Amino acid sequence: MTQLTKIAMLGCGYVANMYRLTLAAHPDLSLVGVFDRETSRCMEMARLTGARAYADIQGLLDDPETTIVLNLTNPSEHYQTSCALLAAGKHVYTEKPLAMRLDHACDLVDRAKQAKRHLVSAPCTLLGPVAQLLWEALEKNLVGKVRVVHAAMEDGMVPSAPTHRWVNEGGIAWPAVDEYVTGCTVEHAGYVLSWLCAMFGPVVRVTAHADTVLPQKIGGIALPESPDFSMAALSFDNGVLARMTNGIYAGHDHALRLWGDDGVIEVDDPRSDTSAVRIRRYQTIRRKRFLSPITKKLRPRGDSKKIAKYRGSQTRDFCRAIADLAQAIRTGQEPYTNAEFAAHVSEVTLACHHGTHSSGDQAGFGAALRQMPYSTVTRFAPIARRDHS
Repeated sequence: MTQLTKIAMLGCGYVANMYRLTLAAHPDLSLVGVFDRETSRCMEMARLTGARAYADIQGLLDDPETTIVLNLTNPSEHYQTSCALLAAGKHVYTEKPLAMRLDHACDLVDRAKQAKRHLVSAPCTLLGPVAQLLWEALEKNLVGKVRVVHAAMEDGMVPSAPTHRWVNEGGIAWPAVDEYVTGCTVEHAGYVLSWLCAMFGPVVRVTAHADTVLPQKIGGIALPESPDFSMAALSFDNGVLARMTNGIYAGHDHALRLWGDDGVIEVDDPRSDTSAVRIRRYQTIRRKRFLSPITKKLRPRGDSKKIAKYRGSQTRDFCRAIADLAQAIRTGQEPYTNAEFAAHVSEVTLACHHGTHSSGDQAGFGAALRQMPYSTVTRFAPIARRDHS
């Protein structure tokens, strides 16, 4: 008989629908309660899931039935709400980032330790088949020693897209204002950084430039200035160097390329559980060395889980890491990633997002970001690839 872990949902906005639709793939998870300060959203999520709607956040905090709470609030509220959840004795799975300030992220690590509760942050894709397949290819040295990584999280000119039509199955519109104020780097860099940090160790130095390309993103609405473009050079603990860009202006490009002595591994989109992973090796003919036009496509072993369909481009199992956290709680083990890992990814994300931009003064870095390269202060224990053979 499947042992159930009861969970609750704090925040029933746009992304919550993606958790709702992929929850069915995990029969060991049971959503028992939901809350959103916007009553209509809360009641609709309760109707769609059969969970009870808490009258207020205190009702969620006081509920002895829930073991894990999904913190799906606005990024600006992650710190405050996660603090409250940990104080209430809940294990927390939070949407990215862990916090919008470095000192807040570090404080959450301390609070989780003091409360003896797990704190895990999205994204979940490190546990997915594409990341693990890529990791296996690296361990097998299929392209030789990897020394340089090129990563892009460019979403195209989003402000000119018909974003008013981006409405999910629960009737919730894409939160354009919140997305622009939070910034595309904060929203998207974690998909790349969580993979690279797990595979290559902590980032030790960051040199980043960030700026605002399009100050006016929504007609008639003056938004607080937040960088919408970043370009960063990252130095990892094992010596790998990476170039990463994030933006919402240039053409759509989510390519991740890992360059080795003998070739390159290419991933079309780290956000997707169905992304292609390809290898091209160098060839030498006479006086020329070039990448072979012959491409080898890697395929994950084992059965592929069907992913629930929902509107949008992000094809992945949003509840995978929550199920991993639940199993860790039941067995007394550690989850695949922990609070220290989340804090490090958040630190690097924020350093890239702000760069030397004046907005960095509000993120708890002090003058450190204005003195590039920036040396990171957070670390995490090594993470091992999962053997799915």
